[in-house]
Amino acid sequence: MEFNRNRLKAERIARGLTVQEMGEVLGVSKGTYSKKENGKLPIDVDEFSLITNKFGIEHKDILIFFTLDVSEMETKEISYV
Repeated sequence: MEFNRNRLKAERIARGLTVQEMGEVLGVSKGTYSKKENGKLPIDVDEFSLITNKFGIEHKDILIFFTLDVSEMETKEISYV
């Protein structure tokens, strides 16, 4: 599975939250939050929990932030000639 940072940003924007507000949620600067949202810094589990709580997303629904990373080998059709 791969963390989908685009979804993180989309959810923040959809809720009308600013980068500054999200930085305050995590106790970091606006710049640091921006780097986390853009993949330049990691988001740890505790931070992710704070973010989803701020968004009002239940724990059972957090998979919206992840995409299944299927290898190219698994996606190729198999020819049975």
